Amino acid sequence: MLSKINNIYVQSIVTSFPKTKNIIKIPKKNIENINRVKKVIGVKTSYVVKKNQTTLDLCIHSANHLFKINGFDKNKIKIIIFVTQTPDYLMPSNANKVQQILKLADDCCCFDINLGCSGYFYVLWSIFSMMKLNNIQHGLLLVGDTISKTIKKTDYSHSILFGDAGSATLIGHKKNISTFFNIGSQSHGFDKLILKNSAFKNNSHFKPEFFMDGKEVFLFAIKNVPMLIKRLIKFSKFEIINNYFVFHQANKFMLDKIFDELKVDKEFRLFSINKFGNTSSSSIPLTLCLHQKKIINVKNPNILAGFGAGFSYAAAIIDLKHCKKMELIQYE
Repeated sequence: MLSKINNIYVQSIVTSFPKTKNIIKIPKKNIENINRVKKVIGVKTSYVVKKNQTTLDLCIHSANHLFKINGFDKNKIKIIIFVTQTPDYLMPSNANKVQQILKLADDCCCFDINLGCSGYFYVLWSIFSMMKLNNIQHGLLLVGDTISKTIKKTDYSHSILFGDAGSATLIGHKKNISTFFNIGSQSHGFDKLILKNSAFKNNSHFKPEFFMDGKEVFLFAIKNVPMLIKRLIKFSKFEIINNYFVFHQANKFMLDKIFDELKVDKEFRLFSINKFGNTSSSSIPLTLCLHQKKIINVKNPNILAGFGAGFSYAAAIIDLKHCKKMELIQYE
Protein backbone atom coordinates (compact mmCIF):
# COMPACT_ATOMS: atom_id res chain seq x y z
CA MET A 1 0.00 0.00 0.00
CA LEU A 2 1.44 3.32 -1.09
CA SER A 3 0.79 6.44 0.97
CA LYS A 4 1.87 10.09 1.21
CA ILE A 5 1.50 12.09 4.44
CA ASN A 6 2.16 15.83 4.63
CA ASN A 7 3.21 18.16 7.44
CA ILE A 8 4.21 15.52 10.03
CA TYR A 9 7.89 14.98 10.78
CA VAL A 10 10.47 13.24 12.95
CA GLN A 11 11.59 15.81 15.51
CA SER A 12 14.19 13.81 17.46
CA ILE A 13 15.44 10.23 18.01
CA VAL A 14 17.28 8.58 20.91
CA THR A 15 18.33 4.93 20.96
CA SER A 16 19.64 3.04 23.99
CA PHE A 17 21.72 -0.12 24.00
CA PRO A 18 22.70 -2.23 27.05
CA LYS A 19 26.05 -2.02 28.80
CA THR A 20 26.64 -5.77 28.75
CA LYS A 21 28.64 -7.07 25.79
CA ASN A 22 27.36 -10.26 24.23
CA ILE A 23 29.99 -12.89 25.10
CA ILE A 24 29.24 -16.37 23.78
CA LYS A 25 31.12 -19.46 24.90
CA ILE A 26 31.44 -21.64 21.82
CA PRO A 27 32.66 -25.26 22.03
CA LYS A 28 35.89 -25.91 20.11
CA LYS A 29 34.13 -28.22 17.65
CA ASN A 30 31.82 -25.36 16.57
CA ILE A 31 34.35 -22.52 16.37
CA GLU A 32 35.32 -22.92 12.71
CA ASN A 33 31.71 -23.03 11.55
CA ILE A 34 30.67 -20.09 13.74
CA ASN A 35 33.59 -17.98 12.48
CA ARG A 36 32.30 -18.53 8.93
CA VAL A 37 28.84 -17.43 10.05
CA LYS A 38 30.24 -14.29 11.70
CA LYS A 39 32.07 -13.34 8.51
CA VAL A 40 28.89 -13.67 6.43
CA ILE A 41 26.52 -11.85 8.78
CA GLY A 42 29.07 -9.11 9.57
CA VAL A 43 28.62 -8.94 13.36
CA LYS A 44 31.74 -8.11 15.37
CA THR A 45 30.11 -6.97 18.62
CA SER A 46 26.62 -6.75 20.11
CA TYR A 47 25.03 -5.97 23.47
CA VAL A 48 22.42 -7.79 25.52
CA VAL A 49 20.31 -6.89 28.52
CA LYS A 50 20.80 -8.37 31.97
CA LYS A 51 18.26 -10.87 33.27
CA ASN A 52 16.25 -8.22 35.13
CA GLN A 53 16.25 -5.71 32.24
CA THR A 54 13.57 -5.55 29.55
CA THR A 55 12.72 -3.81 26.29
CA LEU A 56 10.58 -1.35 28.22
CA ASP A 57 13.56 -0.33 30.37
CA LEU A 58 15.61 0.52 27.27
CA CYS A 59 12.78 2.54 25.73
CA ILE A 60 12.00 4.43 28.96
CA HIS A 61 15.69 5.33 29.22
CA SER A 62 15.58 6.62 25.63
CA ALA A 63 12.38 8.60 26.22
CA ASN A 64 13.67 10.34 29.35
CA HIS A 65 16.84 11.36 27.56
CA LEU A 66 14.81 12.48 24.54
CA PHE A 67 12.74 14.88 26.66
CA LYS A 68 15.85 16.17 28.45
CA ILE A 69 17.96 17.01 25.38
CA ASN A 70 15.04 18.66 23.62
CA GLY A 71 13.80 20.59 26.65
CA PHE A 72 10.42 19.13 25.80
CA ASP A 73 7.31 19.27 28.00
CA LYS A 74 6.26 15.60 28.09
CA ASN A 75 2.67 16.57 28.93
CA LYS A 76 2.32 17.67 25.29
CA ILE A 77 2.44 14.02 24.22
CA LYS A 78 -1.06 12.90 23.24
CA ILE A 79 -0.31 9.54 21.61
CA ILE A 80 2.15 6.74 22.45
CA ILE A 81 2.67 3.70 20.26
CA PHE A 82 5.04 0.99 21.44
CA VAL A 83 6.32 -1.53 18.88
CA THR A 84 7.77 -4.73 20.30
CA GLN A 85 7.53 -8.51 20.21
CA THR A 86 9.16 -8.82 23.64
CA PRO A 87 6.83 -6.83 25.95
CA ASP A 88 6.84 -6.94 29.74
CA TYR A 89 3.39 -8.53 29.64
CA LEU A 90 0.84 -9.68 27.07
CA MET A 91 -1.58 -7.56 29.11
CA PRO A 92 -1.41 -4.63 29.78
CA SER A 93 0.41 -2.98 26.90
CA ASN A 94 3.88 -1.53 27.29
CA ALA A 95 2.49 1.81 26.11
CA ASN A 96 0.18 2.00 29.13
CA LYS A 97 3.10 1.28 31.44
CA VAL A 98 5.13 4.01 29.73
CA GLN A 99 2.33 6.54 30.24
CA GLN A 100 2.19 5.79 33.95
CA ILE A 101 5.97 5.58 34.51
CA LEU A 102 6.57 8.88 32.70
CA LYS A 103 3.46 10.40 34.36
CA LEU A 104 1.96 11.65 31.12
CA ALA A 105 -1.45 13.28 30.73
CA ASP A 106 -4.63 11.19 31.13
CA ASP A 107 -5.88 12.16 27.66
CA CYS A 108 -2.95 10.35 26.02
CA CYS A 109 -3.85 7.53 23.61
CA CYS A 110 -1.68 4.45 24.34
CA PHE A 111 -1.34 1.11 22.57
CA ASP A 112 1.18 -1.49 21.38
CA ILE A 113 1.83 -2.90 17.93
CA ASN A 114 3.12 -6.47 17.70
CA LEU A 115 5.67 -6.28 14.90
CA GLY A 116 9.36 -7.02 14.50
CA CYS A 117 11.82 -5.80 11.92
CA SER A 118 9.31 -3.88 9.78
CA GLY A 119 7.75 -2.28 12.84
CA TYR A 120 9.44 1.12 12.74
CA PHE A 121 7.80 2.02 9.43
CA TYR A 122 4.44 0.50 10.22
CA VAL A 123 4.26 2.61 13.36
CA LEU A 124 5.63 5.74 11.68
CA TRP A 125 2.87 5.42 9.11
CA SER A 126 0.30 4.74 11.87
CA ILE A 127 1.29 7.63 14.12
CA PHE A 128 1.72 10.06 11.20
CA SER A 129 -1.76 9.13 9.94
CA MET A 130 -3.43 9.45 13.35
CA MET A 131 -1.76 12.74 14.14
CA LYS A 132 -2.72 14.14 10.74
CA LEU A 133 -6.34 12.97 10.95
CA ASN A 134 -6.91 14.15 14.54
CA ASN A 135 -4.68 17.24 14.53
CA ILE A 136 -2.51 15.80 17.30
CA GLN A 137 0.54 18.03 17.76
CA HIS A 138 3.01 15.64 19.41
CA GLY A 139 3.42 11.88 19.55
CA LEU A 140 5.93 9.43 21.01
CA LEU A 141 7.03 6.33 19.18
CA LEU A 142 8.83 3.62 21.18
CA VAL A 143 10.45 0.73 19.34
CA GLY A 144 12.61 -2.10 20.60
CA ASP A 145 13.20 -5.76 21.34
CA THR A 146 15.29 -7.98 23.60
CA ILE A 147 15.46 -11.03 21.35
CA SER A 148 18.43 -12.33 23.35
CA LYS A 149 15.95 -13.50 26.01
CA THR A 150 14.35 -15.91 23.53
CA ILE A 151 17.46 -17.60 22.07
CA LYS A 152 18.75 -20.87 23.50
CA LYS A 153 22.35 -20.85 24.77
CA THR A 154 23.26 -23.61 22.33
CA ASP A 155 21.89 -21.64 19.34
CA TYR A 156 25.26 -20.05 18.63
CA SER A 157 24.61 -18.54 15.20
CA HIS A 158 21.48 -16.66 16.33
CA SER A 159 23.11 -15.68 19.62
CA ILE A 160 25.88 -14.00 17.63
CA LEU A 161 23.50 -12.34 15.17
CA PHE A 162 21.10 -10.61 17.57
CA GLY A 163 21.61 -7.71 19.95
CA ASP A 164 19.19 -5.75 22.16
CA ALA A 165 18.19 -2.09 21.89
CA GLY A 166 15.27 0.29 22.43
CA SER A 167 14.49 3.70 20.96
CA ALA A 168 12.26 6.73 21.39
CA THR A 169 11.17 8.99 18.53
CA LEU A 170 9.44 12.34 19.00
CA ILE A 171 6.95 13.20 16.27
CA GLY A 172 5.65 16.71 15.55
CA HIS A 173 4.02 19.00 12.98
CA LYS A 174 5.92 20.94 10.33
CA LYS A 175 4.67 22.61 7.15
CA ASN A 176 5.94 21.87 3.66
CA ILE A 177 7.29 18.43 4.41
CA SER A 178 6.13 15.11 2.93
CA THR A 179 6.82 11.48 3.80
CA PHE A 180 6.15 8.57 1.46
CA PHE A 181 5.37 5.02 2.62
CA ASN A 182 5.03 1.59 1.06
CA ILE A 183 3.52 -0.96 3.46
CA GLY A 184 2.80 -4.62 2.83
CA SER A 185 3.10 -8.26 3.83
CA GLN A 186 3.71 -11.45 1.91
CA SER A 187 0.67 -13.75 1.93
CA HIS A 188 2.65 -16.74 3.21
CA GLY A 189 5.64 -17.52 5.43
CA PHE A 190 4.51 -16.35 8.89
CA ASP A 191 5.94 -19.52 10.46
CA LYS A 192 9.46 -19.01 9.08
CA LEU A 193 10.37 -16.41 11.70
CA ILE A 194 8.54 -17.04 14.93
CA LEU A 195 8.72 -17.09 18.74
CA LYS A 196 7.47 -20.57 19.53
CA ASN A 197 5.65 -21.26 22.81
CA SER A 198 5.19 -17.56 23.44
CA ALA A 199 1.42 -17.28 23.87
CA PHE A 200 -1.74 -19.40 24.01
CA LYS A 201 -1.60 -21.53 20.85
CA ASN A 202 -1.08 -25.20 21.81
CA ASN A 203 0.83 -24.15 24.88
CA SER A 204 0.37 -24.39 28.62
CA HIS A 205 3.75 -22.90 29.57
CA PHE A 206 5.15 -19.61 28.29
CA LYS A 207 8.74 -20.36 27.25
CA PRO A 208 9.46 -18.24 24.17
CA GLU A 209 11.93 -19.91 21.81
CA PHE A 210 13.31 -18.07 18.80
CA PHE A 211 13.12 -19.86 15.44
CA MET A 212 14.23 -18.58 12.05
CA ASP A 213 14.41 -20.40 8.73
CA GLY A 214 17.37 -18.41 7.44
CA LYS A 215 17.09 -19.60 3.85
CA GLU A 216 13.42 -18.68 3.56
CA VAL A 217 13.97 -15.29 5.23
CA PHE A 218 16.82 -14.55 2.81
CA LEU A 219 14.70 -15.48 -0.24
CA PHE A 220 11.79 -13.39 1.08
CA ALA A 221 13.97 -10.31 1.52
CA ILE A 222 15.84 -10.61 -1.78
CA LYS A 223 12.56 -11.02 -3.66
CA ASN A 224 10.48 -8.33 -1.96
CA VAL A 225 12.70 -5.49 -0.72
CA PRO A 226 14.11 -4.26 -4.07
CA MET A 227 10.60 -4.32 -5.53
CA LEU A 228 9.27 -2.47 -2.46
CA ILE A 229 11.85 0.30 -2.87
CA LYS A 230 11.45 0.64 -6.64
CA ARG A 231 7.68 1.06 -6.31
CA LEU A 232 8.10 3.63 -3.56
CA ILE A 233 10.61 5.68 -5.57
CA LYS A 234 8.31 5.64 -8.59
CA PHE A 235 5.36 6.71 -6.44
CA SER A 236 7.26 9.56 -4.79
CA LYS A 237 8.62 10.84 -8.13
CA PHE A 238 11.92 11.65 -6.41
CA GLU A 239 15.13 11.58 -8.37
CA ILE A 240 17.53 9.47 -6.33
CA ILE A 241 20.81 11.39 -6.13
CA ASN A 242 23.12 11.20 -3.11
CA ASN A 243 20.44 9.69 -0.88
CA TYR A 244 21.39 7.55 2.11
CA PHE A 245 19.84 4.08 2.30
CA VAL A 246 19.13 2.68 5.78
CA PHE A 247 17.68 -0.82 5.84
CA HIS A 248 16.87 -3.16 8.70
CA GLN A 249 20.18 -4.69 9.80
CA ALA A 250 19.27 -8.31 9.08
CA ASN A 251 22.78 -9.36 8.11
CA LYS A 252 25.56 -7.80 6.06
CA PHE A 253 25.51 -10.36 3.23
CA MET A 254 21.76 -9.99 2.69
CA LEU A 255 21.90 -6.19 2.78
CA ASP A 256 24.71 -6.00 0.25
CA LYS A 257 22.78 -8.28 -2.12
CA ILE A 258 19.74 -5.98 -1.87
CA PHE A 259 21.86 -2.84 -2.28
CA ASP A 260 23.58 -4.37 -5.31
CA GLU A 261 20.20 -5.12 -6.89
CA LEU A 262 19.18 -1.48 -6.33
CA LYS A 263 22.58 -0.23 -7.60
CA VAL A 264 23.24 1.77 -4.41
CA ASP A 265 26.77 3.21 -4.22
CA LYS A 266 28.72 1.89 -1.23
CA GLU A 267 29.18 5.36 0.28
CA PHE A 268 25.40 5.68 0.67
CA ARG A 269 24.87 2.32 2.39
CA LEU A 270 24.65 2.82 6.16
CA PHE A 271 25.27 -0.04 8.60
CA SER A 272 25.25 -0.68 12.34
CA ILE A 273 25.21 -4.48 12.33
CA ASN A 274 28.97 -4.79 12.75
CA LYS A 275 28.86 -2.91 16.07
CA PHE A 276 25.42 -3.85 17.45
CA GLY A 277 24.14 -6.91 15.61
CA ASN A 278 20.56 -7.33 14.42
CA THR A 279 18.48 -5.33 16.92
CA SER A 280 15.09 -6.19 15.41
CA SER A 281 12.68 -3.23 15.09
CA SER A 282 15.15 -0.81 16.69
CA SER A 283 17.85 -1.39 14.06
CA ILE A 284 16.61 1.52 11.92
CA PRO A 285 16.61 4.23 14.64
CA LEU A 286 19.87 2.81 16.01
CA THR A 287 21.53 3.06 12.58
CA LEU A 288 20.18 6.59 12.11
CA CYS A 289 21.57 7.66 15.49
CA LEU A 290 24.93 6.02 14.81
CA HIS A 291 25.24 7.99 11.56
CA GLN A 292 23.43 11.11 12.74
CA LYS A 293 25.99 13.57 11.33
CA LYS A 294 25.45 12.24 7.81
CA ILE A 295 21.69 11.94 8.17
CA ILE A 296 20.94 15.38 9.61
CA ASN A 297 23.24 17.28 7.26
CA VAL A 298 22.12 15.66 4.00
CA LYS A 299 19.78 17.80 1.88
CA ASN A 300 18.04 14.92 0.14
CA PRO A 301 15.50 12.58 1.77
CA ASN A 302 16.57 9.17 3.05
CA ILE A 303 15.32 5.81 1.80
CA LEU A 304 14.54 3.45 4.67
CA ALA A 305 13.16 -0.10 4.76
CA GLY A 306 12.37 -2.87 7.23
CA PHE A 307 11.37 -6.49 6.67
CA GLY A 308 10.92 -9.60 8.77
CA ALA A 309 8.49 -11.39 11.10
CA GLY A 310 5.08 -12.23 9.65
CA PHE A 311 6.92 -11.76 6.41
CA SER A 312 5.89 -8.15 6.57
CA TYR A 313 7.79 -5.34 4.88
CA ALA A 314 7.64 -1.56 4.83
CA ALA A 315 9.64 1.35 3.48
CA ALA A 316 9.67 5.12 3.68
CA ILE A 317 11.22 8.07 1.89
CA ILE A 318 11.64 10.54 4.70
CA ASP A 319 13.24 13.96 5.08
CA LEU A 320 15.30 14.00 8.27
CA LYS A 321 17.25 17.22 7.80
CA HIS A 322 14.80 18.96 10.15
CA CYS A 323 15.37 16.38 12.90
CA LYS A 324 16.85 18.42 15.75
CA LYS A 325 18.78 15.73 17.61
CA MET A 326 19.74 12.06 17.22
CA GLU A 327 21.68 10.35 19.98
CA LEU A 328 22.92 6.84 20.74
CA ILE A 329 23.35 6.21 24.47
CA GLN A 330 24.17 3.34 26.78
CA TYR A 331 21.81 1.94 29.39
CA GLU A 332 23.54 0.92 32.61
